[in-house]
Amino acid sequence: MVRLARVLVLLLLAFFTVSLVIGVGTSGTGVLEKLILLVCIAGCVVMAAKVSTFATRTEARLQRH
Repeated sequence: MVRLARVLVLLLLAFFTVSLVIGVGTSGTGVLEKLILLVCIAGCVVMAAKVSTFATRTEARLQRH
């Protein structure tokens, strides 16, 4: 169950990240908007790493019991 939740959250973050990357690549996006989008992309990457680490620890903890 934890693995399924992790995969779903990571897919959601990946979809959101791709959407942000498309926003950065759009010619109508201003410089400040691109900077904000890049910060959001970095936040998504960090969140994905934290979700993966948390899920791995939770799976290991549940297997021990």
